[in-house]
Amino acid sequence: MWIKAGPAAAQTGSSTEDGVFLIRSGERRIGTERFLIRRIASGWEAAGELLLEVPGAPRVSEASTLRLDAKWKPTSYERQQQAPKKGNLTVEFGSAGTKLLSKTEAGTQEQIFLLPDHDLVVLDTNLFHQYILLLRQYDAARSGPQNFNVFVPQEATPAMISLTLLGKENLRINDTPLELNHFQAATEDIKIEIWATPEGEIQRLEIPQARLEIVRQDLAGR
Repeated sequence: MWIKAGPAAAQTGSSTEDGVFLIRSGERRIGTERFLIRRIASGWEAAGELLLEVPGAPRVSEASTLRLDAKWKPTSYERQQQAPKKGNLTVEFGSAGTKLLSKTEAGTQEQIFLLPDHDLVVLDTNLFHQYILLLRQYDAARSGPQNFNVFVPQEATPAMISLTLLGKENLRINDTPLELNHFQAATEDIKIEIWATPEGEIQRLEIPQARLEIVRQDLAGR
């Protein structure tokens, strides 16, 4: 079941935010991602549901739930795949070790990772709402790039990402002109361009190397 998306709230430190991203490859729409980020008793919860229909490839349907403490430190993660094959992935984060358990039709696999316990973000494959959490941890009072430790559960790999505020730009989103902050997120392999409101609400992402464009949908007009 898709998450019900209502009017998006301003993304402040105490806010709830929900919305829909349209995913395009070139001029072709290939998917949608619905998401909800909200406060819970233990801190924060970010849930998303992804649907991809790429020509010539199997349909992809997945859902994820990421929980964090009050200081944005990940505590648990679950990703459920319904198509093209059923599978389930869970991650429990801990100072003594992070345990990843993957269950597929082929069997069950368990892995243990020793991850940094500071500046750690989860950025899983094709789940773009998780970049909102990255932006929420950006310190606007500091200049220059800011580095974060990254864990990619789907690939079972740790990495590093650098986030830089490049300045303000005027863009037209859903026929509405907006002044947005332009960020660039960069790893060793890829660069991601991100445009967000001053409150941190992402309106557009671009991954030029992958020819992907992710645009926030006008919820009032959908």
